[in-house]
Amino acid sequence: MIQPNEHLLEIYRVTERMDERSQYVRLDRNERVTPFPEPVFRDILASLKPEYFCAYPDPSPLYDRLSRNLGLAADHLYLTNGSDAAIRMILQTYLRASDEIIFPDPTYAMYAIYTRIFRAQAKTVAYDVEMHLNVNQLFHTLQQHPRILALANPDQPTGAVMSVTTLERLVATAREVGTLVIIDEAYYPFYPHSAVNLVSKYDNVAITRTFSKVGGLAGLRIGYFAAHPSIVDCVQRIRGAHEVNAMAIAVASYVLDHPELGESFLAEVEAGRQVLAAAARELSLGFPSCPTNFQLLQIRGVNDTVDIVAALKRKGYLVKGAFSSPAVRNCIRITLAGPDIMHGFADALKSVLR
Repeated sequence: MIQPNEHLLEIYRVTERMDERSQYVRLDRNERVTPFPEPVFRDILASLKPEYFCAYPDPSPLYDRLSRNLGLAADHLYLTNGSDAAIRMILQTYLRASDEIIFPDPTYAMYAIYTRIFRAQAKTVAYDVEMHLNVNQLFHTLQQHPRILALANPDQPTGAVMSVTTLERLVATAREVGTLVIIDEAYYPFYPHSAVNLVSKYDNVAITRTFSKVGGLAGLRIGYFAAHPSIVDCVQRIRGAHEVNAMAIAVASYVLDHPELGESFLAEVEAGRQVLAAAARELSLGFPSCPTNFQLLQIRGVNDTVDIVAALKRKGYLVKGAFSSPAVRNCIRITLAGPDIMHGFADALKSVLR
């Protein structure tokens, strides 16, 4: 048997089983829980052309829309197979074996996995039990000249945010020491304060985004990053052939042409959050700020939430919990949906916790 690269055998990945998820209300992966309304879906299908299925995809319509939407020239943009692919490609381009990459703990799990894939060294800055990140420590770590600083804003699973002012200070300091900064804005515009304008001022920052959250297109795997043209040029050198498919390009273009879809979804999520907030007050649960399409609940007096997650599954709801980080060990993370779904979940939560 031919063996893979030895360091890859040290990486453990849980096999993702998606076949049973349709049996539950899926509040565990920060997707759009309810599908598009039927009239909207019919309109989307009507916008698809037969040649999209048999011709190699033309991404220019989506580049044109993003360029106008963001006020950036197209050479500052690069389409990817979801924002995760953007992060992976940037790291593959810039992260060398034994380089150091800095990111918070906890945060998006793939940062640590990609670090190991590319044989780099991870250094983390931990959130405290109040889910505050020591920004001064971030500045201190930059003085050690890491290759990459990776930040999600808002972060996940904490929901914590940094101001654009703080992010710009970090980017400016990072440029002085030769560090590339990745800022993942997967949850924009749930958190509407974007750092995307920094790419016009600095040549050491990349902003990654996805259509999976407010866009509701998790199944199509479409995202992009914005950066200085020199970064885009370097990253595109490792591209595969036609990585973004024609269906994703067409539907993402449709979503950008119909901003009312995102606005309606934002309002639906916030209405659902208020339902969950009322249940949290009734149950005396912590309810930290999470300007995202998910909400953390802090369950006081427990060391982990394994049993709670299992009990909610038996009630028909998938949620995320059993976190290893001390900052969120007593938390469950709930993907938000409209009030109808959140009322049902709130009743299940009350039943489980009581």
